Parts: sequence; C-alpha cells; structure tokens
Amino acid sequence: MLIINITILNSIRQLKEFSASTNKTGQVILRILAAVLGGYGLTYSTLAALAILLPWPRVDVVFFSALFPSLVWLGGILWAFAAPTAQRAWRDMLGATAFCSLLAMVVVWGR
Repeated sequence: MLIINITILNSIRQLKEFSASTNKTGQVILRILAAVLGGYGLTYSTLAALAILLPWPRVDVVFFSALFPSLVWLGGILWAFAAPTAQRAWRDMLGATAFCSLLAMVVVWGR
C-alpha cells in the first residue's frame, strides 16, 4: 500500500512539473488534452444542467440536446487554445464543469 501511495505522489509531482514547464511541446499537449477531455466534460455537464433546468416539453429538450453539445464543445476547444496558459485553460474548464455539475445536482436534490 505504501508503494502505491509513493507512486501516486511521484506521478502527481511529475504532472505538476510538466504543467509548470515552459516547454512549448508540453504546453501544446496540455492544451490539446484540455480541449478534448475538458471540452467533453464541460459539454455533458452543461447538457445535464440544461436538460434539468429547461422548462420546455420533453420532446423539445431532446431535440435541443442533439444540437447543442457540438457548440459547447467547440467553445471549449476554442477556449483551450485562446487561454493565456494551458494551466488557465484547465482551471477554467474544470471550474465551469464543476459549476454546471453542481447546479444540476442541486436542482435534482431540491425536487
């Protein structure tokens, strides 16, 4: 168990060093990961929040759900490459994803 914890801590330390480096290749890799993975999380957390919050009939919500995700993901991809740093892109993506997820959970728990 101790070996696993040490391995996890070493991996976290290496990830922090990699994200703090000024290596252009590393920054581009982090931005690509933020665009793909962060955009995916942002898209579906936003979709969950909107599906719960929209006061429309169910048919309209399902139709909107088929069209809307591509726009959110596009916005996430654009933000990942427009952000001043890769760390800020990740922070903003995770913050927006957490906000939408918490909003959806609070609404569901409040019902």
